[in-house]
Amino acid sequence: MANLYEILEVSEKASKEVIEKAYRVLAKKYHPDLQEESQKQEAERKMKQINEAYDILSNEEKRKQYDIELEQTKQEEKQINAQQYENNMQKENQNIQSPLEYQASQEQIDYENRRTQMEYENRQKIQNEMNKAYHDAYYTYLRRLGFKIKEPWTLKRVIDLLKVILILAIIIAILWFFPPTHRWIIEFYEGNTIVKTIVDILSNILQGIWNAIVQFIQNLGSRT
Repeated sequence: MANLYEILEVSEKASKEVIEKAYRVLAKKYHPDLQEESQKQEAERKMKQINEAYDILSNEEKRKQYDIELEQTKQEEKQINAQQYENNMQKENQNIQSPLEYQASQEQIDYENRRTQMEYENRQKIQNEMNKAYHDAYYTYLRRLGFKIKEPWTLKRVIDLLKVILILAIIIAILWFFPPTHRWIIEFYEGNTIVKTIVDILSNILQGIWNAIVQFIQNLGSRT
């Protein structure tokens, strides 16, 4: 069956926002009313595929079901390819007449398996690089059109944010415990009403969160 992600020219991990933007771009590109007379029929066929793909991928439940079916299809194709490969190897092994030939055949099979695995890994690497390059180019194109792209949160972004927070915390701690800067911070805090108000609000919020955590732990301990 046709891959709906390929029809919309997005990756299988694309967010709903990216899918919607891709649909708008493709709909404008292939709209039959914007095509020459000789290309309208092909544009209508293409738009039908685009609409069907968007109808499924823009719906959370339909997309989940489609992803399950797509993964099953991929697994079935892998099994069929593996079975065909095994059958071919068995046919070749039927002509083996000596232990030396059998050993050579097994070595050849192992070599072919390793080569197949390496080729698969290389294809996956190239595909990932192509997907990344495509997404970078696609996001650049959307930005030129005036769209605001919201980058998805990834583990790397979270780790980078935590690193920044940790560095800021270390810097603040150093400034706080260093006598000259400590006095300056106290004087700045006491002499600036706006800063004092903001700091007091943040302090109360953090104190409230801490008290809630302590209370939750105490309640959890009393239940056990």
